Amino acid sequence: MTPYIWLPSVDGSLRFSLPGNGEADASTGPYNYWQNLRFAAMLQGEARKGNWSIFADAIFLDFGSHSTSVQTKGSGVLQRQSEGSGETSFKGGLVQLGGGYTIVQLSRVTLDAVTGIRYLAVRSSLDASLHATIGGPGPNFNPEIHVSQNADIYDGFAGVRGRVSLTDDGRWYVPFYLDLGTGTSDFTWQAMSGIAYAMKWGDVTLSYRYLAFYGSGDQLVQSLRFKGPALSVTFRF
Repeated sequence: MTPYIWLPSVDGSLRFSLPGNGEADASTGPYNYWQNLRFAAMLQGEARKGNWSIFADAIFLDFGSHSTSVQTKGSGVLQRQSEGSGETSFKGGLVQLGGGYTIVQLSRVTLDAVTGIRYLAVRSSLDASLHATIGGPGPNFNPEIHVSQNADIYDGFAGVRGRVSLTDDGRWYVPFYLDLGTGTSDFTWQAMSGIAYAMKWGDVTLSYRYLAFYGSGDQLVQSLRFKGPALSVTFRF
């Protein structure tokens, strides 16, 4: 079991659906972890038998409002592209489930092939004021947009993970992880590496983690990136 603290900045772009088949594109973040975070919970777990392993990871992040730029098009009276400013808020829950098999096991290097599924639940809201021109030259006005949307993203992934020992006794080592995937997202990928120290009861790891999702079309999540340092403590049973 591995409780951990991940301090990611979160940024990307979201596409909100508007009445009349319109859409509003808004940037989200970069959210400052200390200034914008309202709540966070994180936990990892792993079980291993021989060369086989299973693992799970769960995260929930709730960020407050953040200023954003907005572009709309094709929504009712907003016949032309309009620009404005406003605020977005973001809540996200991530669950990863997977399994692995050790394919390389040397004196200082171990390497597992991994595969699994990644689920991301997103809830975001947009409050914006636009400056629009109706049908070319004519009166201008400042319509208000207030919209909230949810998205459920299911992606499969495959990759590798392992460690490289820096000392003969294996106490100091470099953990690493990389996966690529697709599904609801056009593309998703994740990478992690750092430095760790092993003790009798468990491991302490300081790492840097990057996780990204890329969508298209009318999907709410057009791009979403989480990146930042993490500190974890693994307890072995």
